[in-house]
Amino acid sequence: MLGGTPSNLTLRDDFPVVLGVLKTRHEFDVAGQWELILAWSGSCADRKHDVVQIRSGCQNQGPTAERCTVLNILGLAEQEVGGKGRDKTKHRERFLTALDLREPDFVPITDAGLDPPIVQGILLKETPPTGTTRSVRPTSAIAADSWQSSVEFRLAMVEACLRLDFDAVPAFSDYSLITRSYSPKFLDSRRFVDQWGRVLETSEKGKTTYFVGGVVNTPQELEHYEPPDPFHPDIVEMMETILGSVKDKDIVTIGELHSGWHLAFQVRGGIDRMAIDSYRNPSFARALMDKIGTTCRSFAEAMIEAGVDVLFVTDDYADNHGPFIDRKLLRECELPNLKKIVEIGHRHDVPVLKHSDGNLYPILDEICDTGIDGLHPIEPGPMDLADVKARYGSKICLLGNVDCKYVLPYGSEEDVRRDVRRCVDAGAESGGFILASSNSIHSNVKVDNLYAMVDEARKYGKYPLPQNLAPK
Repeated sequence: MLGGTPSNLTLRDDFPVVLGVLKTRHEFDVAGQWELILAWSGSCADRKHDVVQIRSGCQNQGPTAERCTVLNILGLAEQEVGGKGRDKTKHRERFLTALDLREPDFVPITDAGLDPPIVQGILLKETPPTGTTRSVRPTSAIAADSWQSSVEFRLAMVEACLRLDFDAVPAFSDYSLITRSYSPKFLDSRRFVDQWGRVLETSEKGKTTYFVGGVVNTPQELEHYEPPDPFHPDIVEMMETILGSVKDKDIVTIGELHSGWHLAFQVRGGIDRMAIDSYRNPSFARALMDKIGTTCRSFAEAMIEAGVDVLFVTDDYADNHGPFIDRKLLRECELPNLKKIVEIGHRHDVPVLKHSDGNLYPILDEICDTGIDGLHPIEPGPMDLADVKARYGSKICLLGNVDCKYVLPYGSEEDVRRDVRRCVDAGAESGGFILASSNSIHSNVKVDNLYAMVDEARKYGKYPLPQNLAPK
């Protein structure tokens, strides 16, 4: 059994066709459909056992997850017996059409990442530790298996995204790409140094890790600082292994990376230190940005060479009040670094997306001038999706921005559906819009709410949009 899917069925066929019909079969007798499924599976004892296990697991997740699972398996049964009448979902075409600022058949869906508890909730099975920055412990077993654990977790995340009917998957990030010799260097029972030289602390309550410091404190330490090598054979093998798992699937693959700033301030030990350096020792700040920026550009090259379809640059520039990056450093170092990555992508016909939380209005023109193809997530509150659509929608694709701060973790199913409709209404007119959360699918998001987000997007996000009659 693979993640709740009958073992003799392919994972890529797990969700694609079926969610597309939710718009017409949103309400139906779930119990009766289970009986049909059990009848279909009756010819194979192993498959019938798997179906019983799946039913038990998804019923614990909630009605939306159960409904989606039922429709999924019915779609598999229909394919197996040669059923017709349902158009094959075209995930790649849908996603790339939106990136090209045109209208696809439905609003595409993706996200920047899924935390381990979410992946486990979707697959209904335990997943390995990530091996890099989450759910790690200072044990020899973890140290020995970091590379394999990282590969297995990213494969599980990809599988979960396919299960959710996403149109694109975050295949890997420059956080997750490590060598076989890497192991977290623990400073105590909770804090460790990762492969970039960031000091991270584990949080049992938050089920994740967070940045608390860095290893480069002086120009002399910078001279000896060595960032990861993106062309190391182990890293290349990791990328090829993960991408190989979806080589023949109808899905867009995303490689997540940085352009310099975010990793630089973390390796330096904080935004405050970088801000002080910018005034007291600007050559030190620029040297650190240049060293990490050069490595980030190499990661872009390596990811493209491995075969990713899209690059996603994820440095944060702002909080709710506005940019927290020094403007001089932004203009002299960071934006040129971002522009170089965009040029690398475009040289290989690979679109480049940009993420940053917070209020980007004061620097949004400058960000767009780098040539990015899309912006994520247009954070609700500090920014307004409809306003950004009106001002920039003819230039860049917009991605976002279902509220993952309050609605996805704490809201009801109807709250989620209402927020999806808000996003579609604000951003999807004339195409050029991709639905995602307002940051990522973190550990506190309700799995059933994630299913509801996809469900509502497939129902309400059908082009042409004027056909939508769902209540606001």
